[in-house]
Amino acid sequence: MISPPPARKPMSMRRVLLTGLVILTPVLVTVWVLRFVFLLIHGGITPWVLRVLGITGLGNALDQRLVDFVAPVFSVVLAVLIIYVLGLLGGNVIGRQILHWLEQLMMRIPVGRTIYSATRQFLETFSRDGNRAFRRVVLVEYPRHGLWTMALLTGNTTGEVAARAPAPMVSVFIPTTPNPTSGWLLFVPADDVIELNMSVDEAFKMIISGGVLTPSYKPTAPAPK
Repeated sequence: MISPPPARKPMSMRRVLLTGLVILTPVLVTVWVLRFVFLLIHGGITPWVLRVLGITGLGNALDQRLVDFVAPVFSVVLAVLIIYVLGLLGGNVIGRQILHWLEQLMMRIPVGRTIYSATRQFLETFSRDGNRAFRRVVLVEYPRHGLWTMALLTGNTTGEVAARAPAPMVSVFIPTTPNPTSGWLLFVPADDVIELNMSVDEAFKMIISGGVLTPSYKPTAPAPK
């Protein structure tokens, strides 16, 4: 006779609330980011769209409720087109020359050149084809011997840091919990880094949840000798 499966213990109230929080938080963050981007575009482009509609007379010909709906949507579409056109310009000789002149102009602004240069270098680092930055998860001993933390490998250390270091070093970024957008940059000896098999997405889930969400792990069998 087959015995019935054991009854599951009901989850505690704390566990239910934590599960609901883990489900709801990514949704709220996603909605917040999309809303922030939409309001940024809406505040910068929609007034110009409404001004054009007023000059051409289309705003008077259309119902005001329709105008209030169409103008923000058109602003988003126009922003995407502007970004696309800038991407096309950056891919040809004439466009690169124009962007070079624009860059030279930005680099002459006393405070703006620092912000522009840092932002452009950051975006170029993570937008190159085949870039491996932030694609490998590692373990490093931090903040002291015997304690381990999860980090993201950004590459081999170069320049003066590599020249003065006593051993070959790698650069790692240690994100904070539960906000992984901030953290610390460490230069760690390459031999002291343990590379993990988990993906960056899995690592971020584990970091944001404070270790509650741990990805499954199946150890690979050793290769036959």
